[in-house]
Amino acid sequence: MAERLLGTVREDIGRADTKAAILLSGALAFLAVVVSGDHGPLPTAGSALALLLVAGVLWTAGVVMLVSVVLPRTRIGADRTLLRELTTGPSGPALRERLAASGTDATDWLLEQAGVHGLVLAAKYRWLRWGVCALALGALLALFSELW
Repeated sequence: MAERLLGTVREDIGRADTKAAILLSGALAFLAVVVSGDHGPLPTAGSALALLLVAGVLWTAGVVMLVSVVLPRTRIGADRTLLRELTTGPSGPALRERLAASGTDATDWLLEQAGVHGLVLAAKYRWLRWGVCALALGALLALFSELW
């Protein structure tokens, strides 16, 4: 059961990465279409310009948040996994020592890994939600700046 739980959490992490990658490519494609289109002159002053600037900042923040979803998580739970040891190029005996502890009680180790991956999953979905909200609000403000 613990193996299935860990597998499910890992699959959900993959789904969050896929969602963020699709949204990120869509956001960048939309931006490319908007910038490349033939538009009238941009507002030079007033509240329309302010709305457009805030929309640009929100759009940029949303893109950065989506990028943060796709980037690998190396801080969350690094002390409870082998991630820190693997990134420093460990020796064989050092890895054997760390793996020996997991071999004595595999269920506890699997549950701990599921917990760590659950923290990563929660962080990814939090950034995904905030990124989508920033993109939507940025698009809405850009639309209002055109109507203003």
